Amino acid sequence: MTLTPGQYLKKRREAAGLSIDDVAERIATTPRWAQHLRRGWLEQIESDQMPATFRTIVVLHQVMQFDLGVLVALTAEGCEAPRLCVVCACSNDDPCVGHSGPCGWVDVDLCSACFAHEPADRIAIIRSAATARDAAV
Repeated sequence: MTLTPGQYLKKRREAAGLSIDDVAERIATTPRWAQHLRRGWLEQIESDQMPATFRTIVVLHQVMQFDLGVLVALTAEGCEAPRLCVVCACSNDDPCVGHSGPCGWVDVDLCSACFAHEPADRIAIIRSAATARDAAV
């Protein structure tokens, strides 16, 4: 599954259980921006309307977990797309970690944590992963 840098950051934020407002509250800007401005700025980054600067990436990385190597691979020309979970965008180097340890792969682009997260949603998750995979082809 190939994501844009903004889509990747959004999926990792959602996987961390954070809303845009949660992240906007936790980041500082210089000069100080009102929260609604920070929220709009984050929405632009996540929708790839505005690229994230190095400083922004550092600040976001302090607030939420994501793999800097994946972010670089998604922005670099000619790099092979990293293997990411279609639901949470975790990777081999940045797996979900739960009670039983780090997740593994149950399908090409589906991690075991997302598969096991909600048993009632397994079929929907599998269908979503298949649809996303088919759309990418």
